[in-house]
Amino acid sequence: MSEYIKGATIYDSSCSEAARTLFVSGTERTFLKISTRGTLEREYQMTQFLHTHNVAPKAVVYESDLDHDYLLTEAVSGEDGTALLHIENPGKLASVFGVYLKMLHYFLPEGCPYPNRSNELLKAKDAKGIDLSIANEYSYSPIDNVIIHGDYCLPNIIMDNFSFKSFIDLGDGGLGDRHNDIYLGLWTLNYNLKTDTYRDLFLDAYGRSDVDVYGLNYFTKLMKLTS
Repeated sequence: MSEYIKGATIYDSSCSEAARTLFVSGTERTFLKISTRGTLEREYQMTQFLHTHNVAPKAVVYESDLDHDYLLTEAVSGEDGTALLHIENPGKLASVFGVYLKMLHYFLPEGCPYPNRSNELLKAKDAKGIDLSIANEYSYSPIDNVIIHGDYCLPNIIMDNFSFKSFIDLGDGGLGDRHNDIYLGLWTLNYNLKTDTYRDLFLDAYGRSDVDVYGLNYFTKLMKLTS
């Protein structure tokens, strides 16, 4: 790892307590994420996989020591979905946010390194002692048939004046149920825009025909169990 950051100027750009993120400005512009050992392998694998589809940054190197994981990825030009330029035009933001999610869900699943995302999610919640029977009132069974981001929030998409550049922070991704991402997309629009006004624009842009009301209700309930 040292050869990639030697002589570079490093800035702390962390925005999460779960991991430390450093912007490395050297011969190449990269981001170095540092977290607890074993926690970044999934992000590395999913970033590599989606980079082959040209929708994620290049994963330069992934290493571990006794205590930590280190993931170095290329820095993609542009700004995330919470940048003022994007937030100031909320209608357009909601629409392109839906379009780019649909684009992700259209990719063929062959080669995805994590093929059972919904089952993993349910097991994780069950391990925390959460009563999952509450979500069963919607009589819906998750269908793992699309590539999901897993944390589809405005800070995790990079755009250049609304033009798509990259998905980032893919550590919760895999082959999963589309309504997982749809719920998260609606949640982040409401959270970051401070209103639910743009819900319909997002769903229309994604495509109503691919949204199952029971599926969306199921994941809304499921995700709120731990919120």
